[in-house]
Parts: sequence; C-alpha cells; structure tokens
Amino acid sequence: MAVAQRIAFLRSIEIQQTAPYLSHLHDTFVRDGVHAKLFYTDGDCADRDFPGEAEKIGADATAGQVVAHLLQWRPDAVISLSIADENALRDALVKHELAGHGIPMVMHGVDATRILANKWDTKELIRSFGLDTPEGMLLDGDLLNGRSLAVPAYGELVERSALRFGFPLLTKPLWDCLANGIGFLNDLADLHTFLGSPYNGNAVLEKCLRGELCSVEIVGHAGAYVIQPLIWKGATGGKPDFTFGSLRYAAPRPDAEADFAPVAEAIRGMCARIGIEGAAEIEMIYTDGTYQIIEVNPRVSGSTTLSVAASGCNTYACLVELAQGRWNPETAQQLERSERRLAFQFPVTELTALAVAALESDLDLVRATSLNIDGVAHGNVIISCALADAHHLLPALRGIAERFGLIAAHLVEEIDAIVRRSFHDLQEAAGHEPAMSLAGAAHH
Repeated sequence: MAVAQRIAFLRSIEIQQTAPYLSHLHDTFVRDGVHAKLFYTDGDCADRDFPGEAEKIGADATAGQVVAHLLQWRPDAVISLSIADENALRDALVKHELAGHGIPMVMHGVDATRILANKWDTKELIRSFGLDTPEGMLLDGDLLNGRSLAVPAYGELVERSALRFGFPLLTKPLWDCLANGIGFLNDLADLHTFLGSPYNGNAVLEKCLRGELCSVEIVGHAGAYVIQPLIWKGATGGKPDFTFGSLRYAAPRPDAEADFAPVAEAIRGMCARIGIEGAAEIEMIYTDGTYQIIEVNPRVSGSTTLSVAASGCNTYACLVELAQGRWNPETAQQLERSERRLAFQFPVTELTALAVAALESDLDLVRATSLNIDGVAHGNVIISCALADAHHLLPALRGIAERFGLIAAHLVEEIDAIVRRSFHDLQEAAGHEPAMSLAGAAHH
C-alpha cells in the first residue's frame, strides 16, 4: 500500500476538543511529507488548532455532499473524527462511497456503525459475545403513543417488565447519545407518569445499576487493537448528571483492572468480528466485580484526550498510522505497554490568564478550555502526572485552588483520595506494606 501523502479529516464538533494531541502531529506530518486538511461542520478552526489547512462545510451536509467536497481535494486517505453517533453513521456512509473511488477511510463499516448507534441493537450484540449488559426492553414508540395497531395490554407488558427488572430504571432514546433525553424512573409512579406522556420515538427501558461509570477507548483494526486505560467517571444509580460536571480520572486500580482483563479480551474479539476500524468507546458500569456494558460509541469521544493523557498513546497518531497502512499487531502491543500516568479531568470556574499560567507552571497541564455544550461554556481542565511525581501533585493543586478559587475543595479532596488509594493498591499488589507514606510510595 502506498503511503498516504494527502490525508483528510472529518470533524463534526469543535476541533478544539482534540487539543493538544491532534495538533501535536504537526512535526510528524512535516517529517513524513503529509499534507493534511480538515473538513469540519461546527465551530471555528485557527492555525493552531489543526496541523494543516481547513475547510468548513454545512452542518447538514449529507454523506454524498461530504464525498463531493473530498473528491474535489482528492485525498489519498480519510480519517473520521466525527461526533456524535449520527455523524459517525454519516461518515460510515462516506467510507462506503469513497471505496468506489479507490480512497480508503479509517472508519467502521456501515453495518457495524448502524448497530452501535442503535442502543437496543448494541445490547443484543453485547449479549451475543457473552458480555454483560443491564436488563432492559425495547419500548415501541408507535405502540406507546397509539400511532399504529391498538394494543391496550402493551402498557401492562411494560409495567410487568419494569417490576421484573426492579427500580430504579432509565429510559433512553434509541438513537440519541451524549446522555441526551435520558429519563430516570425511581418507582412505579414515575413509570405511570412516563407512560401517560411517553417519549415520542422508540426507546430502551433499562435497569439503573448502582456502581461506577467507566469507559475504555479501543483503537485499531482487524484484531490489532490498543485498549486504553480505564477512565472512571463517577457513581451511578441515580439521576444522570451533566457529562462534564464531575471528576473523571485514570489511575491504577489493580483489582478492578484484573476484573476487566477477561472483558477486554472479549471486547477485542467483538470489535474484530464486526470490523471496528479506527476508534470506539465502550461505556460500562462496574458493579459487584462485573462490567455491565451500557453502550459502544463508534467513534472518538469526549474521553479521548483523558485516555491519551493516561497512557501516552496518542489516539490521533494511531489513526494516522492506520491511514498510512503502517498499523500491525506488534505496533498495537507496543503501544499498549506504554507507561501509565495519573490523569484527571474536572470542572473549573473562570479560566483567567493568570490561573492558566499557574496551571502550566505548577502542574503538567494537558488542556484548559471552555467546553461549549448546548450553547453554554463550561470551564474544564485536564492534568496528568507521572506516578513517581504524584507527591508534588496535591500541594500544587491545593496552592492553585487557594490562590484562584479555580477548583472546588471537594474535587481536590477526591483527587487526593484517588492518589492515595492507587498507591495503597499498588503496594498491596506488589506485596509491600501499605503504610508507606505517599511521598515514599511515589519514589518506591
């Protein structure tokens, strides 16, 4: 396969969320003589945001229209970075059409993407590979809303199923993602209220499990995959919280990682069988030692940057290697053995220039930005830290919190507890006494 010299990227949310790891590819592109171009549908793109040229296209562009833009530029290869699932599906259709023009694209096939963009089809796929997923049923929007055949008993069927699953329950639109449209049903009265004015389309009724929300990103193709570190996203079991409103982190957790090992191998097999090519994110709930998969996002995600910060394995560089035809099992195995780091993502108040400067000087700052979600700006910071330097992290973080009021006190304490637990667990796994101080453990 000839090395791709002209690589196009497709993006359907603001490109700034790929910072800093996509822009880090500038030197690689210069070295390899790659001419990159971004075709994007949302936000703006300055020179510093993407290592190449950029062209904005209409947010409502169809797959055929996207292909027309690409053919005008005539890339050697294309990489999908689109979010959310509906845009991933568009890109899968782009891949299919480009194949007829002899242009390869790093993206999953249409059938796999359609299955993963549909929550019920995803649940059935997960079960077919012997993986766990919360109990649930498909809610037929036509029957619930009286649009087709009259089935008076359908509401009773739903109630019977709900009682069998046990409350609390969640209702999830079949095709939406990013936690949009999820309803929380605490008891039978909530279910009756929902049935009185149900969601207008098909939905999934699902057991709301108590545990920890977590995810992993998987990157590669044809069985040669990197599984990035587990990302922990907070407690589950109640009403869904704002996606980026609490602490997310990656840190060593030997027991949880041991429980995940067989799940990871089953996920590799599933991804190889359905033809995952590029990146996908598996969302799970860790409860009672098991991982219950709740969805598989067929694309890069809002956790990609944190995943890279935790592993040192740059997802975007992996996608370029795939586009260049240089990806192989040895590459994947080597990247998965990258040195682990601590990584934290958390909400902050106003990001003043002085506060950002302090984050850069006192911590290993990955990114400080405002995430634009539904027209509202949310301050957000990602930091990382080598395990050996963890004893510097908390004093620096507390100092910045005191000087700028940037970080809520409870977030600092949560990070402190995570770091201490990580060292305790690592010491126990290695057979050392857990009483060692944090500073001593960091240098052990």
